[in-house]
Amino acid sequence: MKNLFKILSILIITSSAFAQNKFFVGASANYNIPFGMLSNRLEPAPGFLVFFGRQTSEDWTWTGKIEYFKLSDVNKEQMKKFVKSDILGPIQTFEFQLPKLKMDLTVAGLAAETKYNFLSNDIFDVNINFGFGFYYWEHFRSEYKDSLFVQSPSSGNPVLVEVLNVPSLRQKDWSGGVNFGVDLVLVLFYPLSLNISTNYKLIIAELWPTLALNLENVSGLQFFDLRAGIRFDF
Repeated sequence: MKNLFKILSILIITSSAFAQNKFFVGASANYNIPFGMLSNRLEPAPGFLVFFGRQTSEDWTWTGKIEYFKLSDVNKEQMKKFVKSDILGPIQTFEFQLPKLKMDLTVAGLAAETKYNFLSNDIFDVNINFGFGFYYWEHFRSEYKDSLFVQSPSSGNPVLVEVLNVPSLRQKDWSGGVNFGVDLVLVLFYPLSLNISTNYKLIIAELWPTLALNLENVSGLQFFDLRAGIRFDF
C-alpha cells in the first residue's frame, strides 16, 4: 500500500510538473539579407527553419532550431573587373562587367536560442532573443574565362586589354554562429500563434578572395534575418 501511495504521489507530482511546462513547436520562413562584404557578392534569399521549445519560467524560454537557406543570385552591380593599362596611351582604369560569373552559398545549421520576455499580455509577447549554434556551409564560385577588349578611339578597332582564365573555387566547412534580435509572438487563437522575428546573424567563416576578379576576402558571413511563421503551444 505504501509503495502504491509512493507511485501515485510520483505520478501526480510528475504530471503536475509537466503541466506547468509550456512546450511549443513551429516553423518559419525567413529572408536572409547579406551585408558587409558578403553583400557585394550575393543577393538576399529566402530560407526556412523548424523549431521546438519550452518556457522554463515566466521570463525565460529556450528554443532549438534547424535552419536552411541558399543564396544563389549574384550581385551583378558589384561584379566588375577593373584593369589599369597604358595600352591606349596614358594609364587608364578600364571597367568590365562579369556577366558569366556564378556563385552560391548554401547554409544548414542547428542552433539554440534563449528568449527573455520583457513585455507580455493576453494577446502578444515581445522577447529579446540570443542564439548560438553550428552551421555547415558551402560556397561555390564558377570558373571564368574571357578576353577583355576596349575600343580604340583612333582606329575604332577592339584592343585586347587582359585575358581571364580563373579556375573555379569551392569551400565547405563547419562554423560556429550567433544571432540576436527581437521576437514577437501574436496569439491568433489558442494554441496557435503567429511568430515574427528580426535578427542579426553572424556565421564565423571566411570566403577566400579572388583578386583576378576583384573579389575581396569576406571575413564573417553577416545577415539580417527576418522571420515569420506559425507556433503551436501544448
